[in-house]
Amino acid sequence: MSVRQQLARGAGALSLALVASCASLGASVDNLEALHPSEGRHAYIGTIQNHFSWTMRNASAMLLGRFGKEVQTVAAAPIEDPVETCVAELNMLAGLDGSHVPTGSTQVEWFARTAAYDPWCLSRETALVELARAGARLELPARAPDLKLPTVTEAEASAALAALVAAAKPALEQPSDEHRAGFVRECQRMAELPLDFASGLRVLHGVNVLLRAASARDARVAPLQPLSLALQRRVLLQAVELALLDAPPEFVAGGSDPGWPNERVQAAAVRAAVALGGRAKLGEILARNPFAGLGGERLVAALECVAALGLPDAPAGERGPAQRALWAETIYATAMEHPEGRVRLAAMGALGTMSGRGLVTLQEVEWQRWWQAEGAAAFRAPAGGEGSSGS
Repeated sequence: MSVRQQLARGAGALSLALVASCASLGASVDNLEALHPSEGRHAYIGTIQNHFSWTMRNASAMLLGRFGKEVQTVAAAPIEDPVETCVAELNMLAGLDGSHVPTGSTQVEWFARTAAYDPWCLSRETALVELARAGARLELPARAPDLKLPTVTEAEASAALAALVAAAKPALEQPSDEHRAGFVRECQRMAELPLDFASGLRVLHGVNVLLRAASARDARVAPLQPLSLALQRRVLLQAVELALLDAPPEFVAGGSDPGWPNERVQAAAVRAAVALGGRAKLGEILARNPFAGLGGERLVAALECVAALGLPDAPAGERGPAQRALWAETIYATAMEHPEGRVRLAAMGALGTMSGRGLVTLQEVEWQRWWQAEGAAAFRAPAGGEGSSGS
């Protein structure tokens, strides 16, 4: 085989690989959009395509640089099990390479939207697991935005989005130094805005449409990439915060079985929040929700986080050391007295980390001896208000 033939074969293989990657992303997006024609509801009739069929219908458009433009249409049909289809598509989307900016940005958009708005708990739980994984790629919490700042109004967000769109059109269609400078300026301005979740998700969706429509090497869309990363970090953290409560969105009346709130979703949100924020976030969650009020699933999640990271530091304020001591006492009491075996097991795992020497035992008498000999004293709140020395 000649060198020219080898290069041609290699280029062809690369093109097919790129098409396959784009096809999986495009197919998942189209299928998820077909499943969610309006926020908070699943469709029972829609156009769901397997990824191979989607690729065959759209391959020519992608190879010719017209990604997203369908060459054939598919008739809508009944969707037998929307929640199973939704979870399958979320898993397909999660399996793609998130380091590719359009892919990673689309993943966060759909995982965040699903975690906050999807009517089925299994979809929300799946999305939260993937948001925690995406957080590592986005370098959270090191580069986390400040969610405590007051958010802009809907009118201000709409005005900023209109200005971004107005700057994008000439920069993408008739690029010049002046147009590019204006586009960069509006992207930076949007990235710095403290958007609420709904506004941030709407802007991220628009950015993703442009990113998917263009080549990753297209310099015209380069200003969108840092904007995408800023929006991803914001909506990801906001989605997890919403999921800690798992309250139904304002636009949903009632909810689908099993509805809102759901303990499994809230437990997944606890794990995701701690994965993103570490011991400090765990302490914040426990300060807002004492162990006694967490319930079975959330209680297990919180205890597993203590087992992984240790008991959080005392919250700020005079009552902080006393609160930390109460956390330790509650974990010990849970290990001894809780009626559910899996909860007691999780509490014993937490005590093992708190012991500071990796004590591992399922014998209650062993934990009683440790608590009486070491634990109670290690986590007792000092009279002077100083922090306790336990792990």
